[in-house]
Amino acid sequence: MDKIPESCSPVNAQTLFEVALDEAVQTLCQTLGARLQALLVAVVSHVAGRGHYARRQQVPARLRREGKCCRCGSRQSRRFSRNGFRSRNPLSTLWGEVAIDLPRVRCECGGSVKIDFGDLIQPYQRIRADVDAQIQRWGSMAMSLRQMRQELKHLHIGPLAMRTLNKRLHQLANLDPNREAEDVPPILQVDAIWITRLRSNGEVRRDRKGRKRPVKGRFKCPIMIAMGVWPDSDRCEILSWRLGESESAEEWVKFLEILEAQGIRGENGLKLIIHDGGKGLCSALQTVWFDAQQQRCLFHKLRNIYNAIRTSDNLTAKQRRRRRKAIFKDFRLIWEAHRYQTVLRRYLKVVRAYRPSQPEAVAALRRDFRFTITYYDLECQFPTWKRKYLRTTSRLERFNRRLRRRTRAANAYHSEIGVKAMLAQEVCGFHVAQQAR
Repeated sequence: MDKIPESCSPVNAQTLFEVALDEAVQTLCQTLGARLQALLVAVVSHVAGRGHYARRQQVPARLRREGKCCRCGSRQSRRFSRNGFRSRNPLSTLWGEVAIDLPRVRCECGGSVKIDFGDLIQPYQRIRADVDAQIQRWGSMAMSLRQMRQELKHLHIGPLAMRTLNKRLHQLANLDPNREAEDVPPILQVDAIWITRLRSNGEVRRDRKGRKRPVKGRFKCPIMIAMGVWPDSDRCEILSWRLGESESAEEWVKFLEILEAQGIRGENGLKLIIHDGGKGLCSALQTVWFDAQQQRCLFHKLRNIYNAIRTSDNLTAKQRRRRRKAIFKDFRLIWEAHRYQTVLRRYLKVVRAYRPSQPEAVAALRRDFRFTITYYDLECQFPTWKRKYLRTTSRLERFNRRLRRRTRAANAYHSEIGVKAMLAQEVCGFHVAQQAR
């Protein structure tokens, strides 16, 4: 670092610090390049089966390594020899651009030998994995592509095109959600969240340059998500997801068949399915048989009852709010009972008391009421399971909250691959957060 002069003239310490920082970063990049170069040379020595200045006859004829000749297809290390280095484009890292020369290997036949360097460097790789991880972290923060370019100015990566940034964000779209379940969860929570997509509506317009462009419109489509819960270990995991066209019974059947193909059935350990009681989902559960009991989410049930409560128009807004809360408390106390018989008694009492004055709320209560008390049977079978796992889809709603934060920031998605990449990114982040607990 430059020394501050002893003269009394003013000194710009910030400029001196930035110059020293640039020199340190440049030295670090040179060190990283030298270290990476040494690792690549070590890989070549491993493939060739010998170090520098060692003869081929010392290598066993049966020795075969990861290298393969592009002409004759041979894998014998004895046939391979070093062929100098080839300059390539610098590798972008969070610390800056690292310059390296790729070592070359040739075969006795004159062909070039293809070597797999693994995670060190991939063919045509220009950006390291640490830069991809940083871009994906920015994506999880719902940052736009232009905001990412602004952040890159403060780093040593250098300018990246928005198309490149978008491509790095879409890398996780290839993550297959339809994996085979390693172990079947005892509890399955199923729900859907709606997002906005832009799709062509069949019309065509001309832009300023006279080119024909399809006119896109905003369409709503659901993302169907399934979460597995293990109440004994407080573990939860996203099992599968699917982008559908609607919440019809046909779309739900396609999604439930994916879960069935993963082996998620009652004979393999599934005991309970918790859902919000949608018509399409309920109809699909009658078509795809999981051999497990169904539980209606109490949160959605109570919300429907609260919205169905009617108060007199002669009351003020504050009085109507108090009256609605007082009536809603009687409905809510039904499911706070500790015994099954007490629930039935409270249910009959509320129906008789509010049938004349609150017919809509009573109808909402009676609709699928038997599916809202399934958890009492599970509590008798598994006393160690806590009630909070058996009554609501709250765990899945927490994950949906993460998705809503991303979808609201994006406003609308232009492609299906962007939606899949966002989903895969949030699923990975959710699983990492669960493992850190």
